[in-house]
Amino acid sequence: MHVVITAAGKRTEHWTSLFAALCRRPDITLTVLAADISELTDRDLSRHAGRCERLRYHRVRHLLGEERTGHMASVLLGPGSGRLLASRRPDVVHVIGEAAYLSTWQVIRLLRRHWPGTPVTLYAAQNIVMRFPVPFSLLEQRAYGAVDHTFPVTPSALKVLRAKGYRGAATIVPLGVDTDVFSPCRPAPRPARSRRFTAGFVGRLEPHKGIRDLLDATELLDCDLLVIGDGSLAGDVGRAAARRGRGRVTLRSWVDHAELPGLLARMDALALPSVEVVQRNVVPWIGIPLREQFGRVLVEAMACGVPVVGSDVGEIPYVMGDAGLSFPAGDPAALADRLARLRDDRDLAQRLSSRGVARAAGYSWDRIADRLCHVWRGLAFPAHLPEKGPGPETRPGPEVQPRPEADLAHRVDPAHQEPKTQQQPAPRPRGRRTERL
Repeated sequence: MHVVITAAGKRTEHWTSLFAALCRRPDITLTVLAADISELTDRDLSRHAGRCERLRYHRVRHLLGEERTGHMASVLLGPGSGRLLASRRPDVVHVIGEAAYLSTWQVIRLLRRHWPGTPVTLYAAQNIVMRFPVPFSLLEQRAYGAVDHTFPVTPSALKVLRAKGYRGAATIVPLGVDTDVFSPCRPAPRPARSRRFTAGFVGRLEPHKGIRDLLDATELLDCDLLVIGDGSLAGDVGRAAARRGRGRVTLRSWVDHAELPGLLARMDALALPSVEVVQRNVVPWIGIPLREQFGRVLVEAMACGVPVVGSDVGEIPYVMGDAGLSFPAGDPAALADRLARLRDDRDLAQRLSSRGVARAAGYSWDRIADRLCHVWRGLAFPAHLPEKGPGPETRPGPEVQPRPEADLAHRVDPAHQEPKTQQQPAPRPRGRRTERL
């Protein structure tokens, strides 16, 4: 089965592990077309392509990029994309990008031109119902009518799809973790002066990640802090490091995924203190709400046996389940309290560590690749689909019901909500509907 996957935007590093898992399946031939990606992602994909003869990777030129416009939705594929897509007929095309993205519209349009009738599947992570400006709103509805199957990463993302008018088939498939790379390991010995409790953070240093709250909380607790990432608030981290003294706050830039488990092992707890904000860096009159859509670093830390602490924003409580401690977003004192509990109660820390390892096993990329391939085979070769799907899957953690629709609507700027009374035209039937595997 020949699968073509398209991806656009800087935050695509984690998908390389999924591509590697797909390449381990002898019946899969994979072509990846990626645009506006980071140099780190490009290097990883090139390395994987060199190791697997059934993986073809092309870095596609782009005319608009995330750095210029401030949002991945505006990434526009450059000349030559159609030629690459037309070079070999795919059995299925999977788009890593939301329905409203310009690159999603381009891929669907190119596919209709070169390979009409080829099944299309779509990734979906939006967990807030919001209205996009023209032309994005029109392209979103056209994509809903064109795709054959969607893969929302959480129950909330599925509920948003339904609220915005998508009526086709959907399977909840979360983001994953490479459990061969991310696994419990013994941390390297630390000097006596640095044996203090160490909290950690991995991610973009931007306001919606709550990094300022974490700086305040660790100073309240007088614990060390290891920060891995980069962004507009890197200066805040640097000033905290200078104020608190040598070794108390350490900032590392982005690292290769293979290096991350060793850095996670130096943390006594990982924190994801995200807050909800409205981003207006595209044009000032358009507010783009940011609410944590998954929190993949939580799964990576849990797989390494590192206890996790997360705010109650977005999908963080869903991802952690009973394997982490939650606190009210925007409350540094509450965050400091949760970290103190892990510092002072080693039995609690050990219980959360064990639960995290068990929960992360349900997020393995190999298991996720199985779910994707089952759906893709059913779309590409419906006559050969078994009457029953793969054996029962263990969902990662307890069943979590989606939040009420009112909570999915963006509350900060009501002008950008999707009207609940708006009726969308029903797309043509898409066959069997599956909500979960």
